[in-house]
Amino acid sequence: MPTRPEVRYGAGAVLATPRLLAGLGARRVLLVCGARSFEASGAARMLPELARVAQVRRFSEFAPNTDAADLARGLALADEFRPDLVLGVGGGSALDLAKLLAAFAPGTDPAKLPALIRAGERVTTREPRLVLVPTTSGSGSEATHFAVVYLDDEKFSVAGDPLRPDLTILDPELSISGSRYQRATSGIDAVAQAIESLWAAGATPASRRWARQALRLLLPAIEPYVNEPADRSARAMALGSHLAGRAIDISKTTAAHALSYAITKRYGVSHGHAVALTLGQFVEAHAAAPAGRLQPGMDPAAHREAMAEILHRLGAAGGVDARRRFTGLLERLGLTPGLGEIGVRTAADRRRLAGAVNAERLGNNPVRFSGPELAALLAA
Repeated sequence: MPTRPEVRYGAGAVLATPRLLAGLGARRVLLVCGARSFEASGAARMLPELARVAQVRRFSEFAPNTDAADLARGLALADEFRPDLVLGVGGGSALDLAKLLAAFAPGTDPAKLPALIRAGERVTTREPRLVLVPTTSGSGSEATHFAVVYLDDEKFSVAGDPLRPDLTILDPELSISGSRYQRATSGIDAVAQAIESLWAAGATPASRRWARQALRLLLPAIEPYVNEPADRSARAMALGSHLAGRAIDISKTTAAHALSYAITKRYGVSHGHAVALTLGQFVEAHAAAPAGRLQPGMDPAAHREAMAEILHRLGAAGGVDARRRFTGLLERLGLTPGLGEIGVRTAADRRRLAGAVNAERLGNNPVRFSGPELAALLAA
């Protein structure tokens, strides 16, 4: 299987899906898609032609944040249907679930799934082909080798090269039909991924190159895309989101993403919005951090260069100005900028969020934060 998937891009590209799947030899296609977004996005236009080239079974019964129970139901369907290709069409949850259904063996005992997920063993093989078609510009899941799954309120990542698809189809027209809030929260997630990739301890020259290119596309386009979407802004967001996905595929995300999962689960805030609620404060803190606060092995010069790029792209003179500008951007996108406004009001609330942070992602953050320091940042 390819280490880097083939990418087909362009307005209306989704209509080529049946022909492309036939070229991959697909005869039995498990379609993983949102219950409403598949039709609303316009992706369903390709279904009649797809049904002429392959037998199609559709799976849409899953939550916005994929959990082990959803995965177990999907695997039972896969065990019965035995697809030779899994087609994921939708936002990050649909794409992640498609990746997991392609990677886990059909017939996996549902009782063993939690232990397999907790063990964190890398996925090394998959049998069916995998094709992903994002309908939002934000998750970047179509470009990464990991997928998110929850056990109760605890978030885990399943990883391995086979989670990268054989083919990605990027059609910018599919993301326009979403609500203003959906476009805002998915778009700001892509911006956050690019920013976090630039400063991540795990960043490489390649990941920083993808992240810089992503920010150049995303920041000028996100406001028109959210407020009055048109072809030009949709194209920039689709490409920028994909490039941000390529960046985090290498660098992984950092503290703002690590905090977001508990915010989403406990306060019902959409993922991208949850990331954005703390990102501005992290930009300010990282811009001001002395070399002694950086993670061991983090090059101070590389960190300064990354922060200079981020401040430049935000049009900011320094960290405080960058936080204010980022807060202003959230307000113009219609996203609540404050934790207090979503229900995080007490010191105990902030301590619980800080205590829920994934240690691995916090170790990828360029600046070291203790639990009390994270809680203080949330208070700010």
